Amino acid sequence: MTADLSPHSLRTTAPVLDCAARLFAEHGSRGLPMSALTHRIAAETSTDGAALRRAFPTRFDLTYAIVLRATRERVNDQLTTDVPDSPATRRMADLVRRHVASGWRHRDAVALGRELLPTLRAIHPVRHREISGLHRLFRDHVREIVLAGIREGRFEITDPGRAADKVLETFDSLLHWYDPEAGLSIADLGDVYVDLVIHHQLGHPR
Repeated sequence: MTADLSPHSLRTTAPVLDCAARLFAEHGSRGLPMSALTHRIAAETSTDGAALRRAFPTRFDLTYAIVLRATRERVNDQLTTDVPDSPATRRMADLVRRHVASGWRHRDAVALGRELLPTLRAIHPVRHREISGLHRLFRDHVREIVLAGIREGRFEITDPGRAADKVLETFDSLLHWYDPEAGLSIADLGDVYVDLVIHHQLGHPR
């Protein structure tokens, strides 16, 4: 049984989950024994080890908490910062830039989520529904902006659902190739993705 992972709890445990995500990225999701993982997290975040073990008794519980917190934070940020009265092109550009920045910030949790979700679907459908429900909420939000762009005559597409899926697939490519040491900043990367999504995928003329 994991600890209550309310939004407040997730905020207060953010350093713990960030540390755990980094350790998973460095050593693999099963590279460290749970005892060593807990010891490292406790030492690096000045957290009581016994409290950590009570909150996250298994590796699975810890992984789930990392992915849930990152997914919830990213989706809620998009929903709360959107400005529905703005032109759809502006809304989509802002969404893309935010998603690029948050995707890089949470890259370890995003990668961990890709590994976790198939397992969740098989052994813990309630937890799987919670995370996949957030993904659907974000997809619906993207689709709504696409529909707004069609109504405004800004996006030249005929299938908003398929267009939303294509946009999301484009976002997923970020972690496969971006290297911050190659000279492209996150802001520049956001501009690249804005151009790709708005002009190439959604058909808005330059």
